[in-house]
Amino acid sequence: MSCNPFSPATQATLLLCSPLRAGKNKGVAPLSIGEFNELEKQLQRAGANLEQLLESDATELLTRLGLTVDVEKITALLGRGFMLSMAVETWQSAGVWVISRNQADYPERLVRLKQNSPPLLYGCGEKRLLSNGGLAIVGSREVEAAGETFTRNVAARGAREGMQIVSGGARGVDQFAMLAALEAGGTVVGVLADSLLRSATSGGAREAIQDGRLALVSAFDPEAGFNVGNAMQRNKQIYALADFGLVVSSGYNEGGTWSGAIEQLEKLHLTPIFVRDGDVPEGNRQLLRRGALSFPPEPGMDSLREWFETASQTIAPPMETADLFALHEAPANYHGSRRETASPPPRKRKH
Repeated sequence: MSCNPFSPATQATLLLCSPLRAGKNKGVAPLSIGEFNELEKQLQRAGANLEQLLESDATELLTRLGLTVDVEKITALLGRGFMLSMAVETWQSAGVWVISRNQADYPERLVRLKQNSPPLLYGCGEKRLLSNGGLAIVGSREVEAAGETFTRNVAARGAREGMQIVSGGARGVDQFAMLAALEAGGTVVGVLADSLLRSATSGGAREAIQDGRLALVSAFDPEAGFNVGNAMQRNKQIYALADFGLVVSSGYNEGGTWSGAIEQLEKLHLTPIFVRDGDVPEGNRQLLRRGALSFPPEPGMDSLREWFETASQTIAPPMETADLFALHEAPANYHGSRRETASPPPRKRKH
């Protein structure tokens, strides 16, 4: 596989976890995140690593190490070198890069997802934007006129004040927020659940990408179509890449916006969740009852970031977060102080 630019560990991760649609693969299904985590964990316990799966006979190595994994499936996936070469050529021609989570430039913010951290991240644009945090603005695809105006105003204000906007690239609130921020001269990270290749090559995105103001990323194959499960996983990544989350419009007890916000409020606690208040959908009111913070029509402070930081101090630090992650053993590649210190310091209590 000398024609591709990746390290052996990243090559192995691609072969094991990517469907390689650009290679027209119709064979065995790639490993899920859980299966890949388990493989890494067992390799580490046996004193081996992913690179060795490429350097020697994988079947013989896995059998000799006594790993309790599907050896036949892993061997078949590793044998897709030609398909990977075809996929890489397609990605490179579109300016798409790939990083695996064992690389030094993998976003520290995604490390906070622990066992849910995607093994691969595909993207187009400035990688440095993935470290800038900012405001995640999310909401329904079908949003009322007042919600659209609100979204555009908040995103544009944040952009003018130097606050990066993070969103999901979907129709409705996501696209309104991203476009308003770019039009205001700001920077944007779009976390996509599908069609990265098409989005990255569209006329509307190319100029902002070339200017270094837009990064589009996805944990899924660049040619993947829409999938509800992928969209749900994407919600975690949006919040992980941001400092604050703002829900503009949500259905009640249904849809990705609702489930993503509830997951943050009740389980992950990666990001303070704010919700547009006032004359809003029922889902918004229910999220406020579940512990989300109210975001008024017009925040009174001069700085939007300062407003969010001040309001966030009313939240008690969620001590259960560390305990939650401790219940699950982290993937094998998470080691050393750099990985352990990725999370921000706890927020202050308001007395």
